[in-house]
Amino acid sequence: MKQLLLTAALAAGVCATAPSFAQSKRDPDVNKTLQRAYPDTRTTVAGTETINGVKVYNVQVEDKRGSSTAQVTEHGDFLFYGVPQREQQFMQALQAGGDAGGGGAGLFQGKMGEAQVYRSTSYLIDAPAGKKGQTYQIRIDPVGRVVDIIDARQAAPKGSGERKKADEATAKKLEQIARERYAGKDAELQRVTESDVAGFYEVDFKGIAVTLNDQGQVLRVREDVVGKEMPLPVRQTTDQLVKAASRAQRVEEEYLQFTQQSQTGNQVVVKMRPDGDILDVVNVQAAQEEQAQTAKHKQAPAGKSGAGAGAAADTDAAGTSGAKTKAPNPNAPAGAADQAAKRSKDAAK
Repeated sequence: MKQLLLTAALAAGVCATAPSFAQSKRDPDVNKTLQRAYPDTRTTVAGTETINGVKVYNVQVEDKRGSSTAQVTEHGDFLFYGVPQREQQFMQALQAGGDAGGGGAGLFQGKMGEAQVYRSTSYLIDAPAGKKGQTYQIRIDPVGRVVDIIDARQAAPKGSGERKKADEATAKKLEQIARERYAGKDAELQRVTESDVAGFYEVDFKGIAVTLNDQGQVLRVREDVVGKEMPLPVRQTTDQLVKAASRAQRVEEEYLQFTQQSQTGNQVVVKMRPDGDILDVVNVQAAQEEQAQTAKHKQAPAGKSGAGAGAAADTDAAGTSGAKTKAPNPNAPAGAADQAAKRSKDAAK
C-alpha cells in the first residue's frame, strides 16, 4: 500500500485534566495507551472479547472525579473511551435554556440520568475512483470494519478562503485552548475561522486542526500522521478494499451519552454530539428482546445433537462465543446508518 497521509480528528475535552489528544494517540502497547489516556487514574481490565478477529479489552476507569469505561484493541487503539469528569459540565450546557444552552438544549423533558462523556475512534480513507477525479471517503473503525462510504466531496469542508475569520479576541482564546491541549506551543498557526458547524470554529495549525466553540467544547481534532501509524486491521481492510489511497484520517469525536425513560418506562440511551446532533438512540429493552428472538431462531431444530447444535445461538453480534442473549453495548460507536445520517446532516449545514 502506498504511504498514506493520516489526519486525526480527535474530539477532546474541556477540562485540562481530561484525556487529551496527545495522550490518547495510539500506541502498540495497550498499557501505555491506557496510561497516556488516563494518567494518575486506576484502570482495570474487566474482560476481553474478540470483535472482527481483533482482541478487545474492556476497561473500567475510576478516579476521584468518577468512573467510566473504555474499549481498547490489542493494537492499542481506542474503540471508545470515557471522560468521567466531563459529564456535569456537558449536562449543564445541554440542559441550559435559551441562547445560553448548548446543542440540543430544551429537546428533552425531565431529568437526564447516568450521563457520561465518551470519545469514539474511526479512520477515514480517501480512495480515488475512475478517471473523472472522483474520490470516495471510507470510514473504518479500529477493528477493521467498514462503517460508511460517501463521496469525499460531500464530507469536504469549505475552503479556508470561504470561511469567515474569527474576531481577534475569540481567535486568541481558541488558539490558547488548542495549543494547551493538542497542538503544543511550537505549532505554526495558520488561521482561525468559523466552522461549517454552526457555533464552532476551526483552529488550523500546520499539520493539525481543532474544531471547538467559544465555550471550549471540542467537536473534533485533525492531525497529519503517516499511514504506517494506522492499526493493522485498518491497513488490512484498506488494502483489501481499494487499489490506492490518497489520504487517510484518524477521527475521534466526543459525544454525551445519557438515559431517558420512554412513556412505557423503558430505558432509552441517547448519544449526542456537542453541536446537538443525535448520533444514536437505543431502547435497551427492545434491543434485548430483538436479540433474544434472533438467538431463538438460530437454535438448532429439536432433537438435533452434536457439537454444532445451538452454536449459532451462542455467538453474539461481534462474532464471539458467549451467552445466548447478550445485552447491547450502549457505549459502542454509532452504526453505519447513524454515521451516514450525521454526515448528510453536516454536509447540509
